[in-house]
Amino acid sequence: MKYKMVVADADGTLLDDKKKISEATKNSVKKFRNMGGIFTLATGRGIISATPYIKELDIDVPVILFNGCVIYDHINKKILHENYLSDDLYKLIAKKWQEGKYNVDILVYSIDGIYINKISDFIKSYMETEHVKCDLIEDLSKLDKIIKVLFRGNRDTSLELVDEIRQSSNEPFTCVQSDEYFIEILPYGITKGSALIKLCDILNVDINQVVAIGDQDNDKEMIIKAGFGVAMGNADDAIKRNANYVAKSNLEDGVSDVIEKIIRDEF
Repeated sequence: MKYKMVVADADGTLLDDKKKISEATKNSVKKFRNMGGIFTLATGRGIISATPYIKELDIDVPVILFNGCVIYDHINKKILHENYLSDDLYKLIAKKWQEGKYNVDILVYSIDGIYINKISDFIKSYMETEHVKCDLIEDLSKLDKIIKVLFRGNRDTSLELVDEIRQSSNEPFTCVQSDEYFIEILPYGITKGSALIKLCDILNVDINQVVAIGDQDNDKEMIIKAGFGVAMGNADDAIKRNANYVAKSNLEDGVSDVIEKIIRDEF
């Protein structure tokens, strides 16, 4: 096979709209690995919410989590690479949100948990759907060692908040959209693409032999940096324009179709 490793996003890519992995996809992943291929994930999810899918696919190599902030070895329960927002930047983000000018939810992520300031209907749904527990914190600015912050709500409102933070900050940061309603702030220069480069070094894999598959803005950098970039059929047009190939959607076993083409050396 020309391509030795496949790195797939989870939500909107590997998973259908019910957050399930299809049997066709599971069979294709197994077939690819049995032929010597490497399959792993690059997701915005953290350790807790990604682990069920890592186990379901029996992934035995490190995965990219928190949109590139962490590379995690599930087998040995070891973090191989990690990046955090600086304390000053995080406190500014928390302060700006807590001023209450912008009607969006906030979720604050550390290695060990997810923190919120209030329980909205979205937060209730999020905890139920993702099978995670969010800890209620009265003053979010008192937290430290924060990996990323997610704003959930109207996209334009979230971006207005991000712009105000950027104007008030003395340091740069990365901002990505990971879902129709999700805007995230990450440490500067950190993307799934930057993490993919590090993962290739860890696994001693030539990045030109990697296929990266995704559907959202937060997948763009890894789609560009991989040897062959794939946008899902349900991806935004901007992502499709940066891809070498547009696959079927996440409801049409798009990842399975891509893997089968890799196995047949059709790319």
